[in-house]
Amino acid sequence: MTWILALANYLQSQSLGTTGTDLFIGTLPDVSGVGIVLTQYSGQVVETQASGIAIHQPSLQVKVHGASEDYVTPLTRITAIQDAFSTITNETLSGIEFLRVKPITSIIALGQDENLVYDFTCNFEVSYA
Repeated sequence: MTWILALANYLQSQSLGTTGTDLFIGTLPDVSGVGIVLTQYSGQVVETQASGIAIHQPSLQVKVHGASEDYVTPLTRITAIQDAFSTITNETLSGIEFLRVKPITSIIALGQDENLVYDFTCNFEVSYA
């Protein structure tokens, strides 16, 4: 299992989305209502000298896409996701040892698109072994 899928499964276990219905990895298809997409970005790999274990530190962006003219629902959802990820410290999820999932930005309001849908993002640094 990949680390990003493990985090998607974690969000599902927290009742913040359902994989394949309103929670996706990489791209967000057309969905009615709130949709969430997790996107992986580059980071670094740090090898600890003492143990020789590689610590991976990719970046993650979470984007929440709302329904037309609904500001509150997607903002509430991304806030809940940020809160949920912030609690992950030295925890094994789906067989992957996460050291932390740390927000590196505050929640960013992207405004409305041509369909009057609000989008919000938040970026995280993920650390796992």
